Amino acid sequence: MKKLVLSAAAAVILFASCNNTDSKKVEVKDTATTVSTEGGVATTTTTETTSTTTVPKFSSPEVQQLADDYTKFVNEYVAAVKGGDATKLQELASKQQEWATKTAAAASKFTPEDTKLWAEYAQKLATQITGAATK
Repeated sequence: MKKLVLSAAAAVILFASCNNTDSKKVEVKDTATTVSTEGGVATTTTTETTSTTTVPKFSSPEVQQLADDYTKFVNEYVAAVKGGDATKLQELASKQQEWATKTAAAASKFTPEDTKLWAEYAQKLATQITGAATK
């Protein structure tokens, strides 16, 4: 298992140096509702957050779908962190191991170009997650 995770991490690092101009954008909307009971009156506030991430173009449709789905997951996670939605964060945190397994299994099917591009892109997404967590 450690070798698989380390291989995936190495693949991510390899992709960090690639730049692909063929890309598409994935937009995720997250809605957070807050209820305040100040002064005995309930007030409901709804906040909608939209995140847009540019997904690079991969040569394999399977890898492209994985990248699109993972981007949506990361955008949801970042939106939950920024919105302070603890319930959503717990739900998404439980899916992180599932995503690690999916990406590690898919890495064996990547072409060398896809491997490099995926590593770069995964590093970018990891930076977004850590950036949201530190704010």
